[in-house]
Amino acid sequence: MTTTELLALFRLEVVDVALPYLWADATIYTYIDDAQKQFCRDTYGIEDSRSFKLTVPGDGVTEWFALDPTILKVRNAVDSATGNDIPLIAIEKMGGTTVGGSKSYGISAAATMKFDGTTGALKALITGMDKGYVRTWPLVNIPTTVLLRTFRLPYDVAAGDDFEIDSQHHINLLHWVKYRAYGVQDAETYNAKAVDKFKAAHDLYCAKAKVEQDRLRRPVSTVAYGGC
Repeated sequence: MTTTELLALFRLEVVDVALPYLWADATIYTYIDDAQKQFCRDTYGIEDSRSFKLTVPGDGVTEWFALDPTILKVRNAVDSATGNDIPLIAIEKMGGTTVGGSKSYGISAAATMKFDGTTGALKALITGMDKGYVRTWPLVNIPTTVLLRTFRLPYDVAAGDDFEIDSQHHINLLHWVKYRAYGVQDAETYNAKAVDKFKAAHDLYCAKAKVEQDRLRRPVSTVAYGGC
């Protein structure tokens, strides 16, 4: 389904098919774009392992790196040269903690994680310090390119565009479109009951979709049975 097809379905369902329309096409396309983005905010977003990277100059000084604002979550970071994972560590789990040999962090050399001016190869990215940024640890003195595997917001859509989310979710974007449409402060369109109804429908659908996504991403367990 394209955005244009979803617009036509919207007009059919809200009985807004005769000119002059209650809601202009441009307005509804804005709501459709917002609906796909809101769906991704309320679930997991678009899986993307190829679009984002950090170029760490290795000058022993630069330590803060901005994340693209469309990234909802960095799932994994990889050194492009070696293919090795680079641990992502929340600031709450970092301060003064000795992490030598920790399997959870994957850092082989014993070290106390402090911002004390230590330089060396990139061992971890610290998250949660400043919104929209990650910080390297330690100060990196070897040029490194970090590939980011992420969940992100979808790209903007307009008239005639395809959606990035899976096709089974397209029709259900109308819950959010209607929520936005009926929330317009206009005598002909505002409907408080409809606003509450479609917001609840959106929330319920996203909750179910997230459960489905969890199930699809859960690793399949294998069970070994012993012989008699």
